[in-house]
Amino acid sequence: MGHHLLGDERGHRLPEGLMGLIEDRSHTVTLRGTGISSRGGRYGGNVPTETVTLASSRAVVNVDLAAGGRLASLTVDGDELLHTGDADTDAMGWGCYPMAPFAGRVRDGLLTHGSRTHQLRINMAPHSIHGSVFDQRWEHEGGNRFICDLGPEWPWAGHAVQVIDVGADGLNLRLEVHSAGEPFPASIGWHPWFRTRLRTGEQLRIEAPVGRQLLRDDTGMPTGDWIDPLPRPWDDCFGDITWPVVLDWAGRRTLRIDSDCDYVVIYDEQPHGWCVEPQSAPPDAVNGSSHLVTPDSPLIATTTWTW
Repeated sequence: MGHHLLGDERGHRLPEGLMGLIEDRSHTVTLRGTGISSRGGRYGGNVPTETVTLASSRAVVNVDLAAGGRLASLTVDGDELLHTGDADTDAMGWGCYPMAPFAGRVRDGLLTHGSRTHQLRINMAPHSIHGSVFDQRWEHEGGNRFICDLGPEWPWAGHAVQVIDVGADGLNLRLEVHSAGEPFPASIGWHPWFRTRLRTGEQLRIEAPVGRQLLRDDTGMPTGDWIDPLPRPWDDCFGDITWPVVLDWAGRRTLRIDSDCDYVVIYDEQPHGWCVEPQSAPPDAVNGSSHLVTPDSPLIATTTWTW
């Protein structure tokens, strides 16, 4: 296993062991507001939005219900850490959105379970990508809990739940997928877009302690073969992770990403934003190797970000 660096090559010592839960949590304040968004992409022109704000003494998170229940903004001590996009940014390209009931790509959008093959929507030709809820409206159940139906584009009835807990020293995210009847395969994860530069100019550097990389073909799909990590740029799934993955903006701000997920996808091919995506399974795992969700056995994953 090696420590793979994105950004400058300065040394950075990782803390040993998992980060665990955030202690000394601040009181979370929830505010609601409505407005009109001019964001384009999948949402078109002006669309109604509703934002829920969760805050601690140091951090503010804005959750955009209309834009897939995503973290539209995360500021820590006044520094915006997420790429928030603009009016022309596609739904896949900003904030931090939940991926459910599958994470990453599904080859040709074809999902085979049992004796049936289902056609999913093709939203990154020739494949399906990132699930069915990242561009659906979510509902705020109250406090820090959010819910979304898996929608008509998913072959089975069910829903996803997010719990977003903001503390003074970090953020806990919990994502769940539930079946309303028939069992179905699922994988889940998060797709954050982190700013490559803070607004004050500091450049992002990522240290990723990963052991192996899932080889992909020229359409971006996994071949099933695991190899030693290749040099960047990356749009790749990695296993054998020793969490946390460490993000550092030239010493001004450090973010440590921990998770109970066994995989991480790292994407660094855009100048404005890089992605570190904890996932419960590799891309296309819903075809044969992912968790089976039943009414009594939801799929649950967590990630903790500390600063």
